[in-house]
Amino acid sequence: MARTIVFSSRKGGSGKTTLAFNTCALLADMSHRCLLVDMDSQAHATIHAGLEPFNVKRGVYEVLVSFLKSGAIEREALVRQDNMTILPTNENIAALDVELKDIPNGESVLKDFLMEFDRDFDYIVIDTPPSLGLVTINSLVAADYLVIPVRLDFFSLVGLAQVMSVYYKVSSTLVPNLRLIGLVPIMFSARARVSREALKELEKTFGEVMVLPRLRTDVKVVEASSHGVPVHKYAPKCRAAADLKAITLEILKRVR
Repeated sequence: MARTIVFSSRKGGSGKTTLAFNTCALLADMSHRCLLVDMDSQAHATIHAGLEPFNVKRGVYEVLVSFLKSGAIEREALVRQDNMTILPTNENIAALDVELKDIPNGESVLKDFLMEFDRDFDYIVIDTPPSLGLVTINSLVAADYLVIPVRLDFFSLVGLAQVMSVYYKVSSTLVPNLRLIGLVPIMFSARARVSREALKELEKTFGEVMVLPRLRTDVKVVEASSHGVPVHKYAPKCRAAADLKAITLEILKRVR
């Protein structure tokens, strides 16, 4: 039975896709069967995986619309990439909110679709858009666990309040079993005062137990994504690789 983990943030540039992609890749390299689902119209998870969105003919939008119309499960849309499997996306996913808004139980379409893969994977990781539309709601409804990345600046802390508000609404009405694993501080720099103060505020507001290991600023993250490979394979000895492994191990501990 697959455990589904969603990475969600209200603010773009939060490191959400970096976390989702690298967590999925690390879990796969630990011999877990992993599926990465790219629900973001920016298609950054698809690009991280070394795929070109413009070349994706059957992505999230196409397979979900097909599922809605006929109940078809297009397994051929899944792409095997290294040790993990990816359901990529293309520019058409921007229209998915429109497709879902007038459908009864439109918020649970992704959940119903992913249930067909429940025995095929150990972990399903979902990358969401930074908006709070039906695509994001679908992602939350489909998930068992939520991880929220937070850039360590005060504007991001404001965006965090919005994500937390949606989480509480969804968990209290649509998915009572959705569990918040924790918050991941992103782009931490011990030298930057704003970074230290934002981390302190995060721990004060939510409690240290809810704050997962931090991801320090590291140029290797950007370089790895531009090469379409996980950080731990691109630069295994860099500090970001160590941080991402620590984050993944903590997530693994909390979902077991």
